[in-house]
Order: sequence, then structure tokens, then C-alpha cells
Amino acid sequence: MKNIRRLRLEAFIRRSVEGQLIMMDDPDLRLLTVTRIEMSNDTRLAKVYVSSLSNDESRQKALMAALSRASGKFQQRLAADVSMRFTPLLSFHFDQGFVKGTQVVELLTQLEKNEKKDPADL
Repeated sequence: MKNIRRLRLEAFIRRSVEGQLIMMDDPDLRLLTVTRIEMSNDTRLAKVYVSSLSNDESRQKALMAALSRASGKFQQRLAADVSMRFTPLLSFHFDQGFVKGTQVVELLTQLEKNEKKDPADL
């Protein structure tokens, strides 16, 4: 069970990163959504999971590369906002949940179409 301090810190980091994404110069980064934050037990590391509406894998890699390049800016702004002994080191990861969800929906749609074509084949 996570303690309240870590939950609060995760929520604060999420709001901070979301606000910074909106203010970024790159219009593609503005379309990213922060899905969750996972803090290490000692709160020195924070994994930031983001998602995009794009299913294109090369585009996702480009977005993650842009986030990696901008991670120093995120880190610097977070350090200015939070009053802690150590500012958590941010690492960005692409959340595959949305992509996997759309794949499941597509498979279910295909199954439904096949069932409507010929239900006697089952």
C-alpha cells in the first residue's frame, strides 16, 4: 500500500508535468496525456507514463525522443515547484494501455462482423 505522502507527490508531479506539456513549444508534445506516475520507495525516481492518440509506432518513438530531450526542462521546473531535499529524477515511458485497448476493440469488431456473415460456421 502506498503511503499518503507518495500519493500526494505523484499527484503533484502529474499536475506539474501536465502543465509543462501544455506550455511546450512542440505542438506534438501538447497532445500527450500523462496517464500515471510511479514513484520509487525512496521518492528519488519517478516514472512518468504518457499516452497519445496516435497508433503509429514511429511517431510514438519520435514523441518519446522529444520528451527525453526535454526531460531536463521538466526536471528544472519541477525542482523550482517542489520543496524537497531531492527532486525526483523523471523518466518518461509510453503507456501501451490505450493502444492495446484499441486493438482489443478492433478484434471484437472483426469477430462481430464474422459472426454476422455466417453464424452457422461456429
